Amino acid sequence: MTRGIFSKLNIARQCREDFNVSVWRCPTFLFLLMGVVVVVAILVSYYIANNYSSDPLASSLLAMATAAVTFTIGHIMVQSFATVVEANKLKSRFLNIISHELLTPMTAVRWAINTLENNPEIDAAGKENRAEDMLKIIKENNNKLVSIVKDILDVSRIENGKIAIQPAAFDLLSVVQKIIIQKTSELEQKQNSIELKSDDNLPLVNADPERIKTAIGNLMDNAIKYSKPNSKIIISLKRTGDHVIFEIQDFGVGIPKKEHKNIFSKFFRADNVIFYQTRGLGIGLFLAKFIIEASGGKISFESQEGSGSKFWFSIPAAK
Repeated sequence: MTRGIFSKLNIARQCREDFNVSVWRCPTFLFLLMGVVVVVAILVSYYIANNYSSDPLASSLLAMATAAVTFTIGHIMVQSFATVVEANKLKSRFLNIISHELLTPMTAVRWAINTLENNPEIDAAGKENRAEDMLKIIKENNNKLVSIVKDILDVSRIENGKIAIQPAAFDLLSVVQKIIIQKTSELEQKQNSIELKSDDNLPLVNADPERIKTAIGNLMDNAIKYSKPNSKIIISLKRTGDHVIFEIQDFGVGIPKKEHKNIFSKFFRADNVIFYQTRGLGIGLFLAKFIIEASGGKISFESQEGSGSKFWFSIPAAK
């Protein structure tokens, strides 16, 4: 316990490990420094007022005004540095994540190519089958690379206000069914199953079909990744008023309550999920939230660590 207290008081170490900046650019140190400056400014102003003014009230008001001005300026400076530091942390996190995410499929592609090049002795039939398998690996990992780049570009477009939403009437149930088929291989790998429920005569929805596919795909990817093996994922579609509700529930690792507030942030991944699933950019939910809200809907969730998560969103029904 004593070691923990001294560790927290070690400002230089905090600046180096938590913020990855020098002490003179560290918000913690700057806040402490501004506190010292405020105290010194108060004492100096009090000394001047006390020696050059006979009015005690004027002396007190001068000291208080000096403290207020100094503290305000200091607070603005510290907040500015904190913003820069947070951006620096976000950049470092992004570079670490993207390097890992790109390296994995690129390594798989290189391995498949090397395997084809270094096995000329395989007989014709065997080589043909092997080439087919290697080509499949190359295609799958190439698609992963394209998907990663596409997601990163979408994040950039969102930040710059340049992402386009093109609403149209379409059948949400049909879209969900197609995505489930696309996820068959991933489901089989974890021996999971999906139960799909839908209201009868579900109306068409009015949204960007391609963007909604992305949002649903991201939600489904998370449900599969973080589900426990041999478990069920439940998807339901229903109409509520003039909106259609999409809901997906898994029975996996769940999200710690303390991290609920960050769940839709860029590059966020809960600490407990990394043990189960090391891959992921941490932008799927960020993109899903933007897409749903830009489509005139709302997205939310509930989750309990160790019991699983339920995400749902609403989008307007077509008129």
